[in-house]
Amino acid sequence: MIETKLLYGILHVTLSRAERRNAISREMFDTLADTLLAAAEDPKTRVVLLKAAGSVFSAGADLQEVLSDEAGMAAAEDRFFRALREFPKPVIAEVNGACVGAAFITLLYCDLVYAGTHALFSLPAVALARTPKFGAAAVIEAAAGYPKAAEKLLLSEPISADEAEAMRLITRVVEDEHLESVVAAKTARLAVLPPGAVSGMKRLLGAARADAAERFAGLETELHARQAVSPEAAEALRAFLEGRKPVFQPEE
Repeated sequence: MIETKLLYGILHVTLSRAERRNAISREMFDTLADTLLAAAEDPKTRVVLLKAAGSVFSAGADLQEVLSDEAGMAAAEDRFFRALREFPKPVIAEVNGACVGAAFITLLYCDLVYAGTHALFSLPAVALARTPKFGAAAVIEAAAGYPKAAEKLLLSEPISADEAEAMRLITRVVEDEHLESVVAAKTARLAVLPPGAVSGMKRLLGAARADAAERFAGLETELHARQAVSPEAAEALRAFLEGRKPVFQPEE
């Protein structure tokens, strides 16, 4: 599930659900939100390190729970992303393997993201007959530019580690064997810098990104809500869970 450990000012937060490819359940979203809210008030926590156990970072939100309790899952996701976007301290992500959907959107709100050479990113909202939430489209378009963002989001194409770096979606690609040591050095450095100045710099850097996401929040919410209850979305989820290709019928 979610494992936490505070060492020398660094709060290690680990996704640990390898049997489900670290898919994030409603309970896990709630735990992540609670962890961030507590860490924000804890003076002993200087930086949060987000990582995952096993060879996959995360398959994203647990689609079985989305299908069985979409409202509950949506509320838990909303609470987590609100806590993440408002978190005043630096968050570093160490990414190994595949990172999909909500997990990928999480990285967009981390301050530093280091990925191994075999990391792979994906936001397959359109393939699942949906549109993304939490400002993802706005942040990706602002970072990568419209042509590349459109290619990856409209076609639901995966993004390699090198592509993600070129699109300015992550900080740096690191050779797999050096990933842990590089991230350890960066987190240790942040943990000893003056916390007030670090928090202030994070606030300055994040202001423009937050503004871009907020400007389109109304449209994003409207489109997601409409598409989430569409026959397309129901068919896409059923097909995914049944291991078959979806069949989308034209609207009459």
